[in-house]
Amino acid sequence: MPTSENIPWKRLAFEAVAIVGSILLAFSIDAWWQDRQIRIEEQEVLTGLQAEFLANHELLSLHLAGTQKALQSLDDILLLIDSGQSGDAKSTVLAVLLEMGSPSTTDLGNGTLNALLNSGRVEILTSRKLRTMLTAWDGVIGEVWDDQANNAKLVLEIQLPYFIQEKYSRHTIERDPAVIDRLLNDETFRQMVELTYGFKTYLTGEFETAIVTAAEIIAEIESSLGE
Repeated sequence: MPTSENIPWKRLAFEAVAIVGSILLAFSIDAWWQDRQIRIEEQEVLTGLQAEFLANHELLSLHLAGTQKALQSLDDILLLIDSGQSGDAKSTVLAVLLEMGSPSTTDLGNGTLNALLNSGRVEILTSRKLRTMLTAWDGVIGEVWDDQANNAKLVLEIQLPYFIQEKYSRHTIERDPAVIDRLLNDETFRQMVELTYGFKTYLTGEFETAIVTAAEIIAEIESSLGE
């Protein structure tokens, strides 16, 4: 029967330490591998978000420019109405009729963002600031969409039916230039122009806010990609 003096305590202790060390090393390697996979996934998501928001920023900028151009046409028509001069008004009138008869929409690509938020895996993004900004984006762009929806309702339910009733169209103007004089002296038309001007002015502000926010998100994404 072995005595305590014959038991190889040092060897057993070494083997126990080696076993524990091996287990800890295995856990460490597994944790490192999982973290590495998460970081790879994060970089892929960030790359997708970067492309998405760069495209959205460009599209929003184009829509802002179009809205500002529409505002200029509306301002020009109000000046013509006030001055009572219709001699060179044809191009301005046609531009305004086109604008007031065409509800605008801004369809953005939010597939990557929506997939990330719906998956509940937004926490894979290291930047807390970016997570907060992305979560709030829907509220920012939602303001633009709400304004456009209200303007579309004005166009479809009030302006277009009125233009059809009064025969205000490119066709009637091309056929009878006197229609321009009648339109410029139409008080209802003036009220519609002023209402549209108000919508477009407010929409301009919403576009500017969305563009600034998109630029901030892009900057934070690029900062995260550089880490």
